[in-house]
Amino acid sequence: MIEPSKSQYLQIAELLQRRIVDGTYPAGSALPSEPELAQELGVSRVTVNKAVTILRATGEVRVRRGSGTFIRSLPKITRDAVARFARRNEGVGAGEVEVEGLNLRSRTEYLKIGRVDAPDLVAGILRLDGDQALIRSRRLFADDEPTQLAYSYYPWALTKDSPLMQTDVGMGGSYARLADLDVGPVKFAEDVNVRTPTDEERQLLGIESTQPVFEIKHVAYTADDRAISVTFHIMPGHLWTLRYSWSDPA
Repeated sequence: MIEPSKSQYLQIAELLQRRIVDGTYPAGSALPSEPELAQELGVSRVTVNKAVTILRATGEVRVRRGSGTFIRSLPKITRDAVARFARRNEGVGAGEVEVEGLNLRSRTEYLKIGRVDAPDLVAGILRLDGDQALIRSRRLFADDEPTQLAYSYYPWALTKDSPLMQTDVGMGGSYARLADLDVGPVKFAEDVNVRTPTDEERQLLGIESTQPVFEIKHVAYTADDRAISVTFHIMPGHLWTLRYSWSDPA
Protein backbone atom coordinates (compact mmCIF):
# COMPACT_ATOMS: atom_id res chain seq x y z
CA MET A 1 0.00 0.00 0.00
CA ILE A 2 1.14 3.54 -0.78
CA GLU A 3 1.23 5.65 2.39
CA PRO A 4 0.16 9.29 1.97
CA SER A 5 2.68 10.48 4.57
CA LYS A 6 5.70 9.46 2.44
CA SER A 7 6.90 10.52 -0.99
CA GLN A 8 4.93 8.34 -3.36
CA TYR A 9 7.65 7.92 -5.96
CA LEU A 10 10.16 6.77 -3.32
CA GLN A 11 7.69 4.20 -2.01
CA ILE A 12 7.06 2.95 -5.53
CA ALA A 13 10.78 2.72 -6.23
CA GLU A 14 11.21 0.64 -3.07
CA LEU A 15 8.27 -1.56 -4.04
CA LEU A 16 9.68 -2.19 -7.51
CA GLN A 17 13.09 -2.96 -6.01
CA ARG A 18 11.50 -5.56 -3.69
CA ARG A 19 9.71 -7.14 -6.62
CA ILE A 20 12.98 -7.38 -8.54
CA VAL A 21 14.73 -9.00 -5.56
CA ASP A 22 11.97 -11.54 -4.87
CA GLY A 23 11.68 -12.50 -8.54
CA THR A 24 8.27 -11.01 -9.24
CA TYR A 25 10.05 -9.28 -12.10
CA PRO A 26 12.70 -11.82 -13.21
CA ALA A 27 16.10 -10.78 -14.52
CA GLY A 28 15.89 -9.80 -18.17
CA SER A 29 12.10 -9.46 -18.16
CA ALA A 30 10.17 -6.35 -19.14
CA LEU A 31 9.01 -4.03 -16.40
CA PRO A 32 5.27 -3.32 -16.63
CA SER A 33 4.60 -0.11 -18.52
CA GLU A 34 4.20 3.16 -16.66
CA PRO A 35 0.44 3.35 -17.42
CA GLU A 36 0.00 -0.22 -16.10
CA LEU A 37 1.89 0.53 -12.90
CA ALA A 38 0.06 3.82 -12.43
CA GLN A 39 -3.29 2.06 -12.71
CA GLU A 40 -2.25 -0.79 -10.39
CA LEU A 41 -0.87 1.49 -7.70
CA GLY A 42 -3.41 4.28 -8.00
CA VAL A 43 -0.91 7.06 -8.71
CA SER A 44 -0.10 9.31 -11.63
CA ARG A 45 2.12 8.24 -14.48
CA VAL A 46 4.47 11.12 -13.59
CA THR A 47 4.94 9.58 -10.12
CA VAL A 48 5.74 6.17 -11.64
CA ASN A 49 8.18 7.79 -14.05
CA LYS A 50 10.08 9.39 -11.16
CA ALA A 51 10.28 6.01 -9.42
CA VAL A 52 11.56 4.27 -12.55
CA THR A 53 14.14 7.04 -12.99
CA ILE A 54 15.61 6.01 -9.63
CA LEU A 55 15.85 2.39 -10.78
CA ARG A 56 17.54 3.52 -13.97
CA ALA A 57 20.10 5.52 -11.99
CA THR A 58 20.88 2.51 -9.79
CA GLY A 59 21.20 0.21 -12.80
CA GLU A 60 18.36 -2.08 -11.75
CA VAL A 61 16.48 -1.44 -14.99
CA ARG A 62 17.56 -0.49 -18.46
CA VAL A 63 15.62 1.30 -21.20
CA ARG A 64 15.75 -0.17 -24.69
CA ARG A 65 14.57 2.34 -27.22
CA GLY A 66 11.39 1.19 -28.92
CA SER A 67 11.12 -1.92 -26.73
CA GLY A 68 10.49 -0.78 -23.17
CA THR A 69 12.17 -0.97 -19.78
CA PHE A 70 13.84 -4.22 -18.73
CA ILE A 71 15.18 -5.68 -15.50
CA ARG A 72 18.97 -5.93 -15.36
CA SER A 73 19.91 -9.35 -16.67
CA LEU A 74 23.45 -9.66 -15.28
CA PRO A 75 24.23 -10.54 -11.66
CA LYS A 76 26.76 -8.61 -9.62
CA ILE A 77 30.31 -9.52 -10.59
CA THR A 78 32.93 -9.63 -7.84
CA ARG A 79 36.36 -8.33 -8.72
CA ASP A 80 38.71 -9.84 -6.15
CA ALA A 81 41.93 -7.85 -6.47
CA VAL A 82 44.06 -10.72 -5.16
CA ALA A 83 42.35 -13.80 -6.57
CA ARG A 84 41.82 -12.39 -10.09
CA PHE A 85 45.55 -12.27 -10.82
CA ALA A 86 46.39 -15.47 -8.94
CA ARG A 87 43.91 -17.30 -11.21
CA ARG A 88 44.76 -15.63 -14.50
CA ASN A 89 46.34 -18.80 -15.91
CA GLU A 90 42.85 -20.31 -15.99
CA GLY A 91 41.98 -18.03 -18.89
CA VAL A 92 43.40 -15.47 -21.26
CA GLY A 93 42.75 -12.66 -18.80
CA ALA A 94 41.57 -12.16 -15.25
CA GLY A 95 38.34 -10.51 -16.40
CA GLU A 96 37.50 -13.60 -18.40
CA VAL A 97 37.99 -15.82 -15.36
CA GLU A 98 35.66 -13.64 -13.26
CA VAL A 99 32.81 -13.72 -15.77
CA GLU A 100 33.06 -17.39 -16.65
CA GLY A 101 33.07 -18.20 -12.93
CA LEU A 102 29.44 -17.01 -12.94
CA ASN A 103 28.61 -19.27 -15.91
CA LEU A 104 28.34 -16.26 -18.21
CA ARG A 105 29.77 -16.08 -21.72
CA SER A 106 32.88 -13.91 -21.86
CA ARG A 107 33.88 -11.91 -24.91
CA THR A 108 36.46 -9.19 -25.54
CA GLU A 109 36.27 -6.57 -28.27
CA TYR A 110 39.55 -4.79 -28.99
CA LEU A 111 39.13 -1.09 -29.71
CA LYS A 112 42.79 -0.32 -30.46
CA ILE A 113 46.17 -2.03 -30.32
CA GLY A 114 49.01 0.18 -31.42
CA ARG A 115 51.49 2.94 -30.82
CA VAL A 116 50.33 6.13 -29.08
CA ASP A 117 51.59 9.17 -27.23
CA ALA A 118 50.94 8.22 -23.64
CA PRO A 119 48.90 10.53 -21.37
CA ASP A 120 51.15 12.55 -19.08
CA LEU A 121 50.12 10.51 -16.03
CA VAL A 122 51.02 7.24 -17.75
CA ALA A 123 54.25 8.60 -19.19
CA GLY A 124 55.32 9.69 -15.73
CA ILE A 125 54.54 6.34 -14.12
CA LEU A 126 56.29 4.33 -16.86
CA ARG A 127 59.16 6.85 -17.06
CA LEU A 128 58.90 7.02 -20.83
CA ASP A 129 60.98 10.23 -21.08
CA GLY A 130 59.36 11.27 -24.36
CA ASP A 131 59.06 7.75 -25.79
CA GLN A 132 55.71 6.39 -26.92
CA ALA A 133 53.59 3.59 -25.52
CA LEU A 134 51.72 0.56 -26.73
CA ILE A 135 48.02 0.75 -25.93
CA ARG A 136 45.68 -2.21 -25.73
CA SER A 137 42.16 -0.84 -25.30
CA ARG A 138 39.22 -3.17 -25.10
CA ARG A 139 35.60 -3.62 -24.14
CA LEU A 140 34.65 -6.69 -22.11
CA PHE A 141 31.27 -8.41 -22.28
CA ALA A 142 29.28 -10.95 -20.29
CA ASP A 143 26.46 -12.62 -22.23
CA ASP A 144 26.92 -9.90 -24.88
CA GLU A 145 26.38 -7.06 -22.39
CA PRO A 146 29.31 -4.68 -21.82
CA THR A 147 30.79 -4.95 -18.33
CA GLN A 148 33.91 -2.78 -18.46
CA LEU A 149 36.40 -0.85 -20.54
CA ALA A 150 40.12 -1.42 -20.08
CA TYR A 151 42.99 0.71 -21.39
CA SER A 152 46.45 -0.81 -20.87
CA TYR A 153 49.73 0.97 -21.60
CA TYR A 154 53.22 -0.55 -21.97
CA PRO A 155 56.60 0.91 -23.00
CA TRP A 156 56.65 0.83 -26.80
CA ALA A 157 60.36 0.12 -27.14
CA LEU A 158 59.96 -3.03 -25.05
CA THR A 159 56.75 -4.43 -26.48
CA LYS A 160 56.62 -3.32 -30.15
CA ASP A 161 57.76 -6.73 -31.47
CA SER A 162 56.02 -8.85 -28.83
CA PRO A 163 52.79 -10.88 -28.86
CA LEU A 164 51.18 -7.91 -27.10
CA MET A 165 50.70 -6.45 -30.58
CA GLN A 166 48.16 -9.23 -31.24
CA THR A 167 44.61 -9.58 -29.97
CA ASP A 168 45.19 -13.10 -28.65
CA VAL A 169 48.26 -13.01 -26.43
CA GLY A 170 47.82 -16.58 -25.22
CA MET A 171 47.36 -18.33 -21.90
CA GLY A 172 48.06 -16.17 -18.88
CA GLY A 173 47.33 -12.90 -20.66
CA SER A 174 49.59 -9.89 -20.99
CA TYR A 175 51.48 -10.45 -17.73
CA ALA A 176 52.64 -13.87 -18.92
CA ARG A 177 53.96 -12.25 -22.10
CA LEU A 178 55.78 -9.61 -20.04
CA ALA A 179 57.34 -12.45 -18.06
CA ASP A 180 58.53 -13.90 -21.38
CA LEU A 181 60.35 -10.58 -21.89
CA ASP A 182 61.98 -10.95 -18.44
CA VAL A 183 59.93 -8.11 -16.97
CA GLY A 184 57.18 -10.14 -15.32
CA PRO A 185 55.12 -8.13 -12.82
CA VAL A 186 55.29 -9.22 -9.20
CA LYS A 187 53.94 -6.16 -7.39
CA PHE A 188 50.71 -4.26 -7.99
CA ALA A 189 49.05 -1.07 -6.80
CA GLU A 190 45.54 0.23 -7.41
CA ASP A 191 43.79 3.55 -6.95
CA VAL A 192 39.99 3.49 -7.09
CA ASN A 193 37.83 6.53 -7.80
CA VAL A 194 34.11 6.92 -8.41
CA ARG A 195 32.85 9.39 -11.01
CA THR A 196 30.20 9.89 -13.68
CA PRO A 197 30.97 8.45 -17.11
CA THR A 198 32.11 10.45 -20.10
CA ASP A 199 29.84 10.50 -23.14
CA GLU A 200 32.08 7.95 -24.88
CA GLU A 201 32.09 5.65 -21.86
CA ARG A 202 28.33 5.93 -21.51
CA GLN A 203 27.82 4.91 -25.13
CA LEU A 204 30.34 2.05 -25.02
CA LEU A 205 28.97 0.66 -21.76
CA GLY A 206 25.31 1.31 -22.53
CA ILE A 207 24.66 3.09 -19.23
CA GLU A 208 22.88 6.22 -18.08
CA SER A 209 24.78 9.48 -17.68
CA THR A 210 23.73 9.48 -14.00
CA GLN A 211 25.14 6.03 -13.28
CA PRO A 212 28.53 6.22 -11.52
CA VAL A 213 31.50 4.19 -12.67
CA PHE A 214 34.53 2.85 -10.86
CA GLU A 215 37.79 4.05 -12.38
CA ILE A 216 40.59 1.74 -11.25
CA LYS A 217 44.18 2.69 -12.04
CA HIS A 218 46.18 -0.52 -11.86
CA VAL A 219 49.98 -0.33 -11.99
CA ALA A 220 52.17 -3.43 -12.30
CA TYR A 221 55.79 -3.44 -11.13
CA THR A 222 58.76 -5.72 -11.64
CA ALA A 223 60.80 -7.11 -8.74
CA ASP A 224 63.12 -4.09 -8.92
CA ASP A 225 60.14 -1.68 -8.57
CA ARG A 226 60.02 -0.70 -12.24
CA ALA A 227 56.50 0.19 -13.40
CA ILE A 228 55.94 -1.97 -16.47
CA SER A 229 52.27 -1.39 -17.26
CA VAL A 230 49.41 0.92 -16.38
CA THR A 231 45.78 -0.10 -16.88
CA PHE A 232 42.64 1.94 -16.39
CA HIS A 233 39.49 -0.11 -15.78
CA ILE A 234 36.16 1.73 -16.25
CA MET A 235 33.38 -0.31 -14.65
CA PRO A 236 29.67 0.43 -14.07
CA GLY A 237 29.25 0.72 -10.31
CA HIS A 238 25.96 -1.19 -10.25
CA LEU A 239 27.53 -4.26 -11.90
CA TRP A 240 30.59 -4.70 -9.75
CA THR A 241 31.65 -5.44 -6.19
CA LEU A 242 35.31 -4.64 -5.46
CA ARG A 243 36.94 -6.98 -2.97
CA TYR A 244 40.33 -6.43 -1.34
CA SER A 245 42.01 -8.68 1.21
CA TRP A 246 45.31 -8.49 3.08
CA SER A 247 47.17 -9.82 6.08
CA ASP A 248 47.89 -7.77 9.18
CA PRO A 249 51.44 -6.45 8.62
CA ALA A 250 51.99 -6.37 12.38
